[in-house]
Amino acid sequence: MLKTLICLCLILLPVTSVVGEKAPPGRWKRIRNLDRDYFVNIAKFAVDEHNKHSKNKLVFIRILEGREQMDTGQRDYFKIGVRNSEDWSEIYEASVFDKEHKNAPILEFFRKIR
Repeated sequence: MLKTLICLCLILLPVTSVVGEKAPPGRWKRIRNLDRDYFVNIAKFAVDEHNKHSKNKLVFIRILEGREQMDTGQRDYFKIGVRNSEDWSEIYEASVFDKEHKNAPILEFFRKIR
């Protein structure tokens, strides 16, 4: 009986870890649907926050790449395509933290890649 129970646990344990789609807390997971409203709004928030504190005004174009991390809230990392005031396309990276989805995101960093 004990052997059967152990075998059953060994079979079911890998199955349960594959079924869940969310990454374990603290792990980064690639964002597959970058066009989802939530992610677009967070990326636009990052650009707007940068514009508030900078002379260089940027216009959001699109998210090029993204990852998310779940812990005590959600941390999103993006590579964002923007257009500057001289109409040049540039790429920036940004990290935004939203503690427990309280709709009070915090821009952790926003910096030019190229």
